[in-house]
Amino acid sequence: MKTLEEYKIWLKKIQRNNELDHLEFVWELMRSPFIEFHYSLIIDNGLNNEFSRDLKSRFNEHIEAEDFLIGKLINNQDIEFHSEIIYLLGKINKKHKAKILEYAKKLAEDQNSYTREKAIIVLGWIGKSAETKILEKHLLEDKNEKCRAWSASSFMQMWFNRKSVKTKAYRAFEKALLSETDPFVISVILNAIRTIGKTKLGISQTSLDELNITQINIGKEKAIRHIEKTLKSKK
Repeated sequence: MKTLEEYKIWLKKIQRNNELDHLEFVWELMRSPFIEFHYSLIIDNGLNNEFSRDLKSRFNEHIEAEDFLIGKLINNQDIEFHSEIIYLLGKINKKHKAKILEYAKKLAEDQNSYTREKAIIVLGWIGKSAETKILEKHLLEDKNEKCRAWSASSFMQMWFNRKSVKTKAYRAFEKALLSETDPFVISVILNAIRTIGKTKLGISQTSLDELNITQINIGKEKAIRHIEKTLKSKK
């Protein structure tokens, strides 16, 4: 097994030579006892995006990763990285489910929009029916378009695990479609409706991905009619 100093030397070699494969480094580090060192790298903004992404994606391989990360939140450490911490915890979500959900709800109200984004995503993964109120609030009121979009997407993610949230999601989507003007947010809402309702809405995925305004507006009108019909049938 390599020592911590050997890992640091290896890292310097990778940083000096960007073409040097970093995957072996990540693979070995995630199986090492040096979780503090691994953590210091995932919050290091100086690493290139691909290297940083791979380090983050394998952090949960450490046996003690969940305890380590939840401790950061409990002790209010590394506040500027709470967005990454809650995202990683949301992916692990084994021993501290209640705590992770508690912090996700708390961070969904953070002043930093990126932190809200990550927390909203986590609520989609692990939230229960009660958390639909938080998603609806951000879908309708958040000033940041990405947070509104992620709220719509998180309704869909929650639906994958809890089909019972369909009605709440549809009611929130209906309100949003009547007021939302951002094409990206509308496209995400439409995609969520297509998935949850198992309906094409007369709009292709390509049109949504390319933000085809004309097609999105057509899809929006059809989505509102679809929601009204679905909700009416449940009365």
